[in-house]
Amino acid sequence: MLALVPRRIHWTRLRRIPSPRRLNGWLGAMLLGSVLLSTAQQASADVSSAESPVSFTAQYTLVLDGWPDVPLTQRISQSGELYIASMEASIKVASGYEQGRFLLKEGQLQPAGYRSGYRLAGIGKDYSREAPEPDETLLPDRQTLLVLLSQQADAQWAAGSCLTGAPCALEYLDHKGRTRTLMYEIQAQESRVAAGQTFRTLRLDTWRKHRDQKHYRLWLAPRWPGLMVALDYLDYEDSPAGEVPERSAHLTLDRLSSSRRQASP
Repeated sequence: MLALVPRRIHWTRLRRIPSPRRLNGWLGAMLLGSVLLSTAQQASADVSSAESPVSFTAQYTLVLDGWPDVPLTQRISQSGELYIASMEASIKVASGYEQGRFLLKEGQLQPAGYRSGYRLAGIGKDYSREAPEPDETLLPDRQTLLVLLSQQADAQWAAGSCLTGAPCALEYLDHKGRTRTLMYEIQAQESRVAAGQTFRTLRLDTWRKHRDQKHYRLWLAPRWPGLMVALDYLDYEDSPAGEVPERSAHLTLDRLSSSRRQASP
């Protein structure tokens, strides 16, 4: 096993590199189905008029305190009726990828398979889920969730729902197929410049249920379902009550390529 690790890499330094599990966590956070839950209010919205997914390739940089910057690539593509949403990240000795597949039926996203893999110094694991049977209902994976969240947040903002103090929730499946719950509040609509373009964004505060001290402040562009214009990681665990902590990690959008032209917000 040690022979798989380049000799110039010292194990004490390797501990500062994100492990496959940690890298998976960051992918999932961005990470972070078809079933909307309710918390303080009902999280229902008409998404029939939401933007359909559009093909694009986005390049990001994930900056983590104490770790090397992590370049990430996100793609949304279409092959016939099938949409493919993927994300991959790689540094010197660690890499990870996720790919979710889904269909769009009568304006609703239907999961159609998933696969992912994570490696550290050549050692890691792969995961996959096949497309569900016609009569089977399957929650979305994390990549499909980003697309769904963009669509629904735009409709919910217009309806005045899921705002600060009245969070909504989405269930999804993690890489191992375990049900997880993403909580979110839509805080504001903002114009934000990234990758040389101006986007109309919705700023969301998101966190995983039962882990409410770890928050992800996320800027989504509803015109580009699934695209993250920016993301901040906020850890409230050691922060005084009522104070917003400084971000300990952030994601920036460096480049966006697509056949669609960006319109003014």
